[in-house]
Formats: sequence, C-alpha cells, structure tokens
Amino acid sequence: MTIFNVRLSHEDETGLSAAAKTSGRSKSEIARDAISAHLQKMGDDEKRWETLHDDWSEYGAAVLDAYGALVGAQVAKLDALRRAFETRLVEIEDMDWEKAIEPVYEIFRKKVIAKSRSYSPNPYIGGRDIKQPDVVAAIGFAADDVHDFKLPLEQVFYDYCGSAGWEAFDEIPAIYARARARLEANKKK
Repeated sequence: MTIFNVRLSHEDETGLSAAAKTSGRSKSEIARDAISAHLQKMGDDEKRWETLHDDWSEYGAAVLDAYGALVGAQVAKLDALRRAFETRLVEIEDMDWEKAIEPVYEIFRKKVIAKSRSYSPNPYIGGRDIKQPDVVAAIGFAADDVHDFKLPLEQVFYDYCGSAGWEAFDEIPAIYARARARLEANKKK
C-alpha cells in the first residue's frame, strides 16, 4: 500500500468531506477512486509523461462534482429542518408551564442555591455602622453575578416579633448571651 499526503485547498477539503458524508464512503476511498481513474488513463510511457504534467483538472472536476452533489442534497434538507424546528417551537409554546419551564427553573434553582451556599458565612451581620448593622445574604447566580440582599438588623428583630410573637422575641437576650459565651470561650483558647 502506498500512502500519499495530498494537501487540498480548504474548499476542496470541505467538498471532499461533504461528498464522503453524502455517499457514505470515506474521503480516502473517494480520493483513491479519483486517483485510480486518473492513473488508468496513463497506458503507455508517452501518455504517462503527458499526464504527469497535467494540472489534475479531471481529478479536481470529480471532487467538485461530488461537492456540488452534496451541497445540493444539504440545501434540500434545510427546508425540512426549518419546518421541523418551527413545528417543535409551536409545540413548546403550547406546552403547560409546569412541563415546559419548571424543569429549567429546577436546574436554575439548584445552581443558585449551590452558588449562594459557597459564600461563607452566608447570611451574616455586617454593615458600615456598628450601631445600625445589617443582615446580609449573598445570592449567587454565577461566579461574577452575585446580589447582596440587605435588611437592617432592627427590621429583622421587628419582623421576628411580628411573626413569632412577644414570647419568642423575649428569648433574643438569652440567644445573645449563649452566643457571647461561645465567643468568650473561643477567645480564652
């Protein structure tokens, strides 16, 4: 077996690839057949010498014909594909919200929750003024897309009292005392 390394122009290479897809044959088979057909014409030494100086126009014509056949077949398929896509888009538009959108939202929610949890601590109490701290929660949509949700700590306490009642609200000093005791214990270590 003899191996040839033939460098084709980008257009010829594209045409050869397309012809291979259309015919179900490899590019090597198509090139081999075109070369064999060309070389069969070289019956005697005189013809062989003449052919060696040929510009391979017959070979190029065979490749271009194969390319033209493939392009024609592909263009014919485009309209069918367009109609199929339009039909599918109409089906998606007609789908129920729960079937069409909710699966996408489920993935989006999981990614936002995972990204938000990667910020530590989250939520936290911070702010510029220690007398008016904020409760801050980072909501992460992507590495470079983060939204900080801020609410004054006083408002959090106010809302907590409104939703949990005075008895639960009165437990805040005991919770504060336990947190302070933990901090002091850590400081002594």
